[in-house]
Amino acid sequence: MDINRQPVKKPFLKRYWPALAIAAVVVTGYFLVDRFGGGSYVVDHDKLAYGDVKRGDFSVQIRGVGTLVPKNIQWLATNVDGRVDHIAVDAGARVKAGDVILMLGNPKLKEQLAESHWELAAQRKEFRALEMEVAAELANVEASANDAKLNYRIVKLKLDAERQLVDQGIVSKLTFEQSKLLVEQHKERIKYQSDRVAKVTANLRALEEAHSARINKMQNTQNLIQQQIDDLSVRSRIDGVVQEMALKLGQQVAQGVQVAKVAPHDDLIALLDIQDFQVRDIALNQIVNIDTRSSKITGMVTRIDPAVTNGVVKVEVTLTGKLPPEARPDLSIEGVIDIERKRDAVYVDRPSFAQSFNKTTLYRLEPDGKRANRVNVEFGRASTRFIEVISGLKAGDRVIVSDSSTWESHNSILIR
Repeated sequence: MDINRQPVKKPFLKRYWPALAIAAVVVTGYFLVDRFGGGSYVVDHDKLAYGDVKRGDFSVQIRGVGTLVPKNIQWLATNVDGRVDHIAVDAGARVKAGDVILMLGNPKLKEQLAESHWELAAQRKEFRALEMEVAAELANVEASANDAKLNYRIVKLKLDAERQLVDQGIVSKLTFEQSKLLVEQHKERIKYQSDRVAKVTANLRALEEAHSARINKMQNTQNLIQQQIDDLSVRSRIDGVVQEMALKLGQQVAQGVQVAKVAPHDDLIALLDIQDFQVRDIALNQIVNIDTRSSKITGMVTRIDPAVTNGVVKVEVTLTGKLPPEARPDLSIEGVIDIERKRDAVYVDRPSFAQSFNKTTLYRLEPDGKRANRVNVEFGRASTRFIEVISGLKAGDRVIVSDSSTWESHNSILIR
């Protein structure tokens, strides 16, 4: 017997699921378009940084970090060999010019000084005795010279008398000629004695000069030893702060070894590290604002290092403002250099990737803030925080300034 079978009906979802899927896609797409627009990439609002395009005075500034450093650093060194017997001050202490930093000991120098005193005294006595001996010889020679002059006068008077008597026949010519020869003899004796006086006088003068030179030499040697003894006390040459003490008590040191570093506490400059690509805009005499985290100090660019080290250039700033109480060597600071000020310029918060005088693309937000479209932008001068806009944006626009490399291939993005 045949049994009529009724056809089995499929469930509603199985029969119409393709149509339901298409309808769901359409509804979802309509919802997204209605809410986000036609963007091809979605980004979370909280992950973005924004910048507002403004018009007004635009200051071109370059920021750098650095430290305060002494303008005049004095390294104190030992002038003599010695052992560290006493350290008068430690690092961080304030000192004045002439204050003792440390004291060295060297017994040999004191022995040499005492020996030089004895030798100098002996030399002075020896030279004094020799000078007296020569002076006595000079006195004898001078006496002989005076006797020669007196004898010459006597024989000269006799000769003058005989000259008158010889004509009268009272004195013979022979006697007269003998007296005449005797006068010539005494005249030569005067010359001889005068030469002796001159020679002994010159000898005494030469002896005195040699004595003086020798004594001066020994005196200089003694003064040098005394100076070396004085140098055992190492003193500060300037008013300042002891930055570093290099020696320890009991340490044996040689001449020329560095002892301590002293820096003036009120003669400081700022040394800033500036990125090498920013240095081209820096020039001498530009105004700098130094921030010590507690105070502000004004300054002026006075030197730009010609060398680049690890991508930075050292810029020296002379401080023109009054130093605050916290100012001290090696204090960390931040400096802002004023490069240029432009009137009525269009500028925006500087994107992390933006460079001066460069063209790039930014994403400009729609008025509702749910969508951003890519636009071409040309930049002018860059400052620390802002950058000048030459074209592509206008005052009142709002752009994304955070890194957009993830979606840079999309012309527009959705923001949720």
